[in-house]
Amino acid sequence: MKKIIAILIVASSFLYACNCAIGRDMIKCDYYVGKKFDKTHQKECLDYASSINKDGMYAKASWYYLLGGDIKNAKINAKKALKIGHHYAAEYLGMVYILEHDMKSAKKEFSFFKNRVKQNQYIKKDLNILKHIYDNFDDQKVLQMLKD
Repeated sequence: MKKIIAILIVASSFLYACNCAIGRDMIKCDYYVGKKFDKTHQKECLDYASSINKDGMYAKASWYYLLGGDIKNAKINAKKALKIGHHYAAEYLGMVYILEHDMKSAKKEFSFFKNRVKQNQYIKKDLNILKHIYDNFDDQKVLQMLKD
């Protein structure tokens, strides 16, 4: 019995010592920014994006940079993700181009996305989030580009 208690104490202290802030940042970002459209929590999005970017999760980092309002890093990471074959990052790059008012490049990325990524059920949700975060984001242009 003493061995079990000792193991539980060691295990709990190990779990307590782990840096769980990264997971908390993601949860806060998804909830406050992604669901409530509360831009006061964009720092958590940026912290999470920075953490996963270091691990080579470029496409996911690109999305969280977008949520955090960092268009420059969203663009950089989407391009890196596309270079390694993560085709769904074309959605994020297209959204960056919409925010930069570069419709020609946006159309190219959404065309690539449409042809390479079948069955993306998340894009309408993503568009809804970005139109609430960015005043100049035109979700209708994206939907039109995806139809063409």
